[in-house]
Amino acid sequence: MSSGSVLSKLKPAQVIEITKAFMEFDDNDNGFITAQEMKECLGRSNVSHKDAEINEVIASMDANKDGTVSYEEYMKFMARMTTGQSSKSSQPPKKK
Repeated sequence: MSSGSVLSKLKPAQVIEITKAFMEFDDNDNGFITAQEMKECLGRSNVSHKDAEINEVIASMDANKDGTVSYEEYMKFMARMTTGQSSKSSQPPKKK
């Protein structure tokens, strides 16, 4: 199944929610998320996490393995999570 078809399964409200979450993580507004940005965002939200977990989640999202997660990579990953088309072991930490 192509990633385009995974994205097409999202409802408009889900796309908005996922986009807002990406924007929260992308501290410097450069269109990419780093592990450090994710750790800082979760810390500001008082979400407990282990660095190794964050690094694993980033690695799971980082399709091109450049060390950062683009908006497109994030959307595809989250679409798979939302539609149940990926393993639970690679789910990102949930905000509390």
